[in-house]
Amino acid sequence: MIKNKFLKISAKLEKIDFILVTASTVVCALLSFVYSVYAKKYVIPLEYGIYTTCLLLQTYLNYAQLGVMNAYNRDYPQLLGAKKTEDANTLKNTIFSFVTIIYFVLFLIIDVVIILIYRNQAFSNHYSVGYLLGPIAVLLETIASFGMYTERMEGHYNYTGVVSLLKTAIAIAVGLIAIKRWLYYGLFVVPILGSVISILFYYRSCFRRIKVKIDRAVLKVAIRTGLPLLINSLVWTVMASVDKFVILFFMTTEDLGIYSVPLMGFSTMVIIPQTISQIFYYRISKLYGETNSTDVLIEQCNKYTVLTSQLTGITVIMAFYILPIFVRLFMPNYSSGIVPAQILIMGVAIYSATMLYSNIFSVLRLNKDLLINTVALCIFNIIFSTAFVLINGRKVENVAVGTSVSYFIYSALLLIRINKRFNYSIKKLVYASWVPVVVAVVPCYVFYYLIPSVYIAMVATLLLSGGIYLGQFLVNRRKEHV
Repeated sequence: MIKNKFLKISAKLEKIDFILVTASTVVCALLSFVYSVYAKKYVIPLEYGIYTTCLLLQTYLNYAQLGVMNAYNRDYPQLLGAKKTEDANTLKNTIFSFVTIIYFVLFLIIDVVIILIYRNQAFSNHYSVGYLLGPIAVLLETIASFGMYTERMEGHYNYTGVVSLLKTAIAIAVGLIAIKRWLYYGLFVVPILGSVISILFYYRSCFRRIKVKIDRAVLKVAIRTGLPLLINSLVWTVMASVDKFVILFFMTTEDLGIYSVPLMGFSTMVIIPQTISQIFYYRISKLYGETNSTDVLIEQCNKYTVLTSQLTGITVIMAFYILPIFVRLFMPNYSSGIVPAQILIMGVAIYSATMLYSNIFSVLRLNKDLLINTVALCIFNIIFSTAFVLINGRKVENVAVGTSVSYFIYSALLLIRINKRFNYSIKKLVYASWVPVVVAVVPCYVFYYLIPSVYIAMVATLLLSGGIYLGQFLVNRRKEHV
């Protein structure tokens, strides 16, 4: 009796944590969206294209950790679930020490090289500043992310939600002033300041207890088991960069700046699914450490996916209608990015709804399956993005179409692989992931062109989709009680 009460209370607390983290993520996403719109009011497309190009260096520097962070995110919660506290602490100390040393050394080497190159006037000021600040931004971001991951894996979801909200609000408040005063150079203030604030918040609860000590045996295992996850993540990043490289190859840096509007739409679409996926990943890793049951993982994943899909559907509607309004009002120089953004929003929605399923392969260490899907997506994106540009013209919207088609194919392959590998009903997978998104996408697109008022169209779409989601929820509840 007491055990059952404890389980019920624990479940309720987990739901509260989940709600707090998700709410914090939504607020942070809204703040970031407003900041991004404000920044584009002062930074012209060409300069924003340069900024996006410089960010590519930071993106690929994240893989210098050789997969140990990937192994940490998988193994630490499993060790906690198995009550192996000493082993968990050894892993934490080793991974933190390794990544900190690696990125500090890289920061020194890369900045020296950039300074030497800049002396020969190989780069303009815009590029040189971006490349100089990149390594320090990655170092600080890695340390801050380590603190956040550790807190969440230890069950402190609500605290990370509060920290994320505070650091985002403070960094953006300062960033708004920096953008207005320093224009392009002010873009680098928010990510660096945000990481510093996070580190300060996590110092007492996380970093103060860490010892700078590397266990070679633990590090060796972490690299060996984490490297396949890193390779998959690297291929995924290459895939996510394909559209940018296609634009830089076939078009101009200014076009890449315009493409930042579709990227805003992309970020809006994946922010909530990514957060839910991360929380879900930690929980099922710990759960798998306790139960060692594959069936439990798949059932839990499908349950969470329904919620993720419905939230994705609502996000589609809001992003599809509101983004064009913000662009026209506050950053008219980027108006040509509206249509590509709407295309990418629709295409990425289906992928976002199936994001949680990839966690199953990671937890079960089925890295080959995960890698095959990601490589396929990368190849598809290269082929379709390039093909649409060559056939239909060198326009940003053609890159968005190619990217959207690629994400849709990836989503389909993921569902098929789960169906084949685990003999799980494809109908259940589609019902949990695709159906809620389609319920939002179809009326969203139809009402946008049939109803003259954008606001009435948005409200009508929300009411229709919301009604269907409520019906789906009631049906699921009825099935659970049967």
